[in-house]
Amino acid sequence: MLIRTFIIIQLTILSLNSFLHAQGKLTVAPLTMRAGTLQEIKYTYVVGKNGIKPGGGIRIEIPIAYAETEFLYWSKPQANQSGDLGYTIARTSNNANLKLVDHGMVGGVLDVLLIDKGLSANDQITIQYKGKVQSISGRVEIRAAMRQSDKDEWHKQHANLFFNILPTEATNILINYPSDIGMNELVDVSFVAIDKFGNPASGYTGTLKLQSNGIVANLPPSIQFTKADAGKHVVKGVQFKAKGFQKIAATDETKAVKISTHYAWVDDQLNSYKHLFGDTHFHTGTGNDNFGLFASDDGGNVNTLSTEKFKELNEGGDHRGNYTKAIDAYKYAVDIVQLDFGSCSEHDSKHLNDTVWQKCQDITDSFYKPGKFTTFYAYEWTPSLSHHIILYKSKKSKVFDYRKYPNLPSLWKALDNQGDPAITIPHMSWTFDNHDVWNDINETYHKIGEIYSLWNSRFLVQPDDMPQRFELGAENKWSYQYGWSKGNHIGVVGSTDNHLGRPGANNYTIYTQHTGGLAVALSRENNRDSLWDAFQQRRTYATTGTRIYLDFSADEHDMGAEYTTKSAPVFKGKIAGTNTLASVELVKMVDGAFVTIYSIKPNAETHEFSFTDTQFTKSSMYYLRVKQVDEYKGRLYSHATAEMAWSSPIWINKE
Repeated sequence: MLIRTFIIIQLTILSLNSFLHAQGKLTVAPLTMRAGTLQEIKYTYVVGKNGIKPGGGIRIEIPIAYAETEFLYWSKPQANQSGDLGYTIARTSNNANLKLVDHGMVGGVLDVLLIDKGLSANDQITIQYKGKVQSISGRVEIRAAMRQSDKDEWHKQHANLFFNILPTEATNILINYPSDIGMNELVDVSFVAIDKFGNPASGYTGTLKLQSNGIVANLPPSIQFTKADAGKHVVKGVQFKAKGFQKIAATDETKAVKISTHYAWVDDQLNSYKHLFGDTHFHTGTGNDNFGLFASDDGGNVNTLSTEKFKELNEGGDHRGNYTKAIDAYKYAVDIVQLDFGSCSEHDSKHLNDTVWQKCQDITDSFYKPGKFTTFYAYEWTPSLSHHIILYKSKKSKVFDYRKYPNLPSLWKALDNQGDPAITIPHMSWTFDNHDVWNDINETYHKIGEIYSLWNSRFLVQPDDMPQRFELGAENKWSYQYGWSKGNHIGVVGSTDNHLGRPGANNYTIYTQHTGGLAVALSRENNRDSLWDAFQQRRTYATTGTRIYLDFSADEHDMGAEYTTKSAPVFKGKIAGTNTLASVELVKMVDGAFVTIYSIKPNAETHEFSFTDTQFTKSSMYYLRVKQVDEYKGRLYSHATAEMAWSSPIWINKE
């Protein structure tokens, strides 16, 4: 039996080698390069034993993008202007004439086709490309295919080649530690270096001088990054010795790096809830099984199909050739931005079938570490409007895509029939007058919604950022004020909707793109049950991407609550910004109208208040809105860079 198995394996290897020899061999140089740099890349294809006839040739795929992330990926290949980015030429070793065809919905797939004569075994095709490579570091698959004649199908080359995109030098240091800490509790403080694109700057070897605004034990006066740190340094066993809002800061006196840090609330009696920061909405190519842009279900090339068919096939994943992977995105969330929870929520494309959904769930499970990092199973339901993130805590739950369930009532009915816990989080996009997200009220599934994502952001709608795009206007059908005025009892979160494998990324520099907000949950513990309870109780708030600390209550009822009283409610707030607080506002809705009843300009990084609404005469709703000063004064474009936060509302019924 062993001999027979050995013979079968040997025959398989011989068959594979024979196939590869017939197919030819591709080499690429260089394979290692810096993110965002100009490069000349040479593809060399040595023809296999079967040769190539006229009409045949080789196909390569350049990872290009479109719209707001176009300049973050590779230059689009072109054969017309030698001085422009993306200029590509091709030659053969026997001087056969070639035709270059760049195709696809946005280009990037380059066919090099023989015109007048063929190539024999060991002849060569060389392709030289000059352009800017992507700004996202990591390993990138080199995709290629070949055909022997125009009558043959394209066959993907399994070259097992990858570009290794290295980060650039460090521009920012992210300092992180828990947001709620007990007096004398031992905690870890991490320092992570990133480059201007948000990549982990693994080559950073600077020295940071550390300081704090209170008494801290076991915090060294400085730390030295070494090569072995690979851009991440952790100081263990730090103890905070003073109550109140405390933070750790740093300076690099030799390198121009910006420090991003935040406050923690320190007390000898721990809060009932921890402030946990996460991102429930980001995408990767895993949702489309990283199938690339080569073939559709019927074997045809996706890039030669109609726009409508292309969208049907490529609506999921990362929209960028499905190069990104869920495993890498989760690692970024855990190791770099160090979120407390997250959920990769792939689009409900036809490629998100049961097998791929199972793969996504398995990856999600592999990153669930109770007490440290919590994951949920999620996908994005994508009708023409009213996109929603469908969040599950049970692995038995299924994907109900928009083709079979085109509206909210049909989706909610399917969830009812499934019988497993679910939350449907509205993901607001454009400001359409025919938005129908608030038409159907459902307090079982509509617990929380995205009030901020990259769709508000300056990085999707340059040059202007509109952080309050989906908050304001009781007459605007896309706004939360409209939804609240129509009777929707829904809390708020922020998320990124990042498609580049960078969940939780903020606008650290003008080059850090596809950034959005953060979801913050007030949770007893960092695990699925506790976080799910926080979502169900709307004990959440949203930020535009920084770790703003926010507490908001009414008569000791937490944000998201609903209760009845006959007395004037007493509101309390506790806020710590990541910059100077420009304004803190308490907004009240009564009879469908919104008015600010408390407003202050703290001109400080922290603020606490107590306020009684003496005008409480009928049932009302209240929420807190916080705005900081501009993060980057004088930055390019007309937009402001003021970070914000919004609490979930509190509904108070008049007895």
